[in-house]
Amino acid sequence: MGIIKKILVTLLVLFVCSLSAQTVSDTIVFDGDKFIKHIVKAGESLKSIALLHKVTTSDVIENNEIQKRLYYNQLLYIPIYQNQQKSKDKNVHISVQKRIELAAKFKFTSELNIALLMPYFLVKNDTMFNNFKDGTEISDIYYKDSEVALSFHVGIVLALDSLRKQGKNICFHTFDTNKDTLKVHQIITSKALDNMDIIIGPLYEKNFNILCKKYGNDREKVIINPLSKLTRNVKEYAVVYQISPSAKDQILIVKNEIIKKYKNKRVIVLHQAKEKGIALYLQNSFREEKKNVKLFDIQYFHVDSLRNIFTEFQIVIIPSTNKAFVSKLLGSIGIMDSTSIVFGLDAWKDYDNLDIDNLMELDVHLPVSNVFSYNRGHDKSFLKLFEKKYNTNQVEYTYVAYNIIMHFCSDFSFFKFQNITNGGKINTYAPLHHYVDYELVPVN
Repeated sequence: MGIIKKILVTLLVLFVCSLSAQTVSDTIVFDGDKFIKHIVKAGESLKSIALLHKVTTSDVIENNEIQKRLYYNQLLYIPIYQNQQKSKDKNVHISVQKRIELAAKFKFTSELNIALLMPYFLVKNDTMFNNFKDGTEISDIYYKDSEVALSFHVGIVLALDSLRKQGKNICFHTFDTNKDTLKVHQIITSKALDNMDIIIGPLYEKNFNILCKKYGNDREKVIINPLSKLTRNVKEYAVVYQISPSAKDQILIVKNEIIKKYKNKRVIVLHQAKEKGIALYLQNSFREEKKNVKLFDIQYFHVDSLRNIFTEFQIVIIPSTNKAFVSKLLGSIGIMDSTSIVFGLDAWKDYDNLDIDNLMELDVHLPVSNVFSYNRGHDKSFLKLFEKKYNTNQVEYTYVAYNIIMHFCSDFSFFKFQNITNGGKINTYAPLHHYVDYELVPVN
């Protein structure tokens, strides 16, 4: 079974369990509230089900996707109101950073609460699945926008399984944001996140900012921005950790590599008008190292337009994430009568319009923060765990999520965080990779 189908099966399991890692019998937790699962039996009605569980018919309707009528074997979630009020952690006075540190050394056993806010789009998946009587058909369909959330979720579950076997007491809570600002507001105002120690997500910058306004300076929490490279929130809020290095941080990694290996070589920076700011920043960084580089604002991609810029050999830096710009520029450089070594940004590894033969010919270097390597013992252990549990290949976001949990909840250090003045911390670990034999591998 391929990874997509395997994730779809995972989706069905997660949906049935309402995406909660804390299940006691048929009681589950979702968005901070407790529910009990009920499978509709022959002859049951909304009224009879409501009476059975001592709730109102409105309660049943509001908490489930009910159209015109119930159907046999339909899964319903019945709210348990007497259990909605959560008790405060008796150890709340201990900062979450200290709690993680002690938990990693097995000297602290109180429960660590982790919340994941992701766009699972459960309602849309459920709507599709309700049209299928034969469950075996479901593994071939899914709501595609759920992929990132599901692959991320799988990575967290894999890490938690490993940590729990080591005696860690970790409670995992999930929240479906649906890429919806209103939904994020609802989750926050419900106070379901008040007792969380680590909050991962939401995925998109606008929704993440909503969370930060509420909890971004709460010293009892760690707020993790898992994928975005935008830095506004990590600069403004004290407890935010950004996993993906910003473009400026990547550029500094590139600069350091060039100073180390190519300081005496000619270096040029090719950019668009809108990238002039980061190009000037890069130029000034080189000047601090007593190295002069030239900037060129590229407006035309034809070889004849670029020929006057290039000499027999040069180091080329392209600080752009514009997919079309990068593709056209690399194509033109690739057919020039000169030799170049090109340095780009992490985002390029996901571009599907780049010619990999050209990437190898130009020896394109990318600072990459989340590429799996068969040469690292940690990565081998991750792959072994993943293949044993899921019997398939891992995907990118699964690996990122696994590393986040292992870094923050154990004594394993994967990221290298740098403090931001009056803000949080940003990961600056993105070792340079290049393409060799059609694979992206670390630069020696």
